[in-house]
Amino acid sequence: MKRDRRLWLLSDDHHAALVLARHATRAGAGEGSRSAQEVWAEVMTRFEQELNAHFELEERLLLPAVERVGESALAERTRDEHAQLRRLVTGVPGPLETRLSEFGALLRDHVRFEERVLFPAVQERLGQETLEAIADASQRLRSDRALS
Repeated sequence: MKRDRRLWLLSDDHHAALVLARHATRAGAGEGSRSAQEVWAEVMTRFEQELNAHFELEERLLLPAVERVGESALAERTRDEHAQLRRLVTGVPGPLETRLSEFGALLRDHVRFEERVLFPAVQERLGQETLEAIADASQRLRSDRALS
């Protein structure tokens, strides 16, 4: 299914998240040219500057709309995965390589779920006004990041 233009910025965020997931997974496996500490620092920075704001936008606008059209299970899974990713970044003890591997795998799987399952449902079920509001909020988020 072709992605609705009003979801393009969120999908663009997903592309960047997949790159980060790959970096994390490789560092967790001891592969690549960067140390686990360097990649973890990137994960923390990108989570703070990009991912968490993306999650908050979805939780504030997208997921309540998804629930209103009867897709509560999709919204619940999305929120649960956001919470798991937040926990991995903010306080799961254990070896750094393990956290990187878990974070990378979960972020990759989460993005794939949103792109392959959630967003197609959003495009089919949500109204034009809601999609426009999501697009406007995504643009504001992108503009805010550019100013930071």
